[in-house]
Amino acid sequence: MTNLKPQEYSFLTQKKVEINGIEYTLQRIPFKFYMELNDRCTGKNGILQQALFGEEILKHVVVSPKVTLDSFGYDYDTPLKLVQEAENFLRTKPQQKPNTEESKG
Repeated sequence: MTNLKPQEYSFLTQKKVEINGIEYTLQRIPFKFYMELNDRCTGKNGILQQALFGEEILKHVVVSPKVTLDSFGYDYDTPLKLVQEAENFLRTKPQQKPNTEESKG
């Protein structure tokens, strides 16, 4: 498996989501990186290790504000919704960037 670094990729799009009154900015990561992230977070038994996966999603997809699972203390609702929103965002088709030459004219 390749040791990928997310900062080596140009991210295609971002999305803002509001969860329980806080606005988060999500960024898209490359598909290969997402698949390798899933592989790293899957145990030998084939079951996704949710804590590890959640930390990785928060680290690489949630860009603002920067949070970890520890940031939420006893709040289960917000991190569960945030990780789900991030996964939904990654699994949807990216929006095309407008052609800057055409939008100028």
